Amino acid sequence: MRLLFLLGCAVVCASAQDPYVVAGDHFHLLFENAWARVSRATFGPHDTAPVHEHPPTPTTVYIYLTDGGKFRFRHMTGFKVSGYVITRPAVKAGAIRFAHSAPETHSVEYLGDQPTEYIRIEPRTEALDIPVRDVRIPPAEMDPDKPAIKNEFENGQLRILRVVCAAGKKCPASQNPKDPAIVTIMSGPEKGTVRFSPKPEKGPLEEVRIELKTEPVAPRK
Repeated sequence: MRLLFLLGCAVVCASAQDPYVVAGDHFHLLFENAWARVSRATFGPHDTAPVHEHPPTPTTVYIYLTDGGKFRFRHMTGFKVSGYVITRPAVKAGAIRFAHSAPETHSVEYLGDQPTEYIRIEPRTEALDIPVRDVRIPPAEMDPDKPAIKNEFENGQLRILRVVCAAGKKCPASQNPKDPAIVTIMSGPEKGTVRFSPKPEKGPLEEVRIELKTEPVAPRK
């Protein structure tokens, strides 16, 4: 009986910190597989999210779908952040952040006056060349009528590409077609849709393509 009680407590405690359970209005699981877990986060003006836990993936990519105000994170646990209150600066639509990550438990307070949305990508692949500081990539203006691929960042684990697909034409092909890719639609009616290694799509369309260069690894505990 004692063992069953402890197991039951473990399940309850785990679900109590699962962001999709305790903050399901804000964190929406889009998909997960051996390569990554991908979520869409949505916050209204001055929304809050209760204490929840993020998994121990060594890196995380954030893709900002809209402008967004400041966020305040109250960290209960986490690498070099335990016990700290940290304010994330305001962001612009189209910006990207590639961050060193670690398991952490925190609550969230959105300080902005306008709704905001972003994509959170947690790669489950071998992390090489982990950035010491966050890599912050500002929005980029690209001609929507000219197909193009712009390499914004690359390290041993992944490459971050912006892709422009001209109207009526297929999106430019990857130069690394064997690398699995997480593709976020950044324009049109499907903006915010995320697909895993989709077939070539047609424009007019703008994408952020995360190409994974290393293999999946067993999750850390």
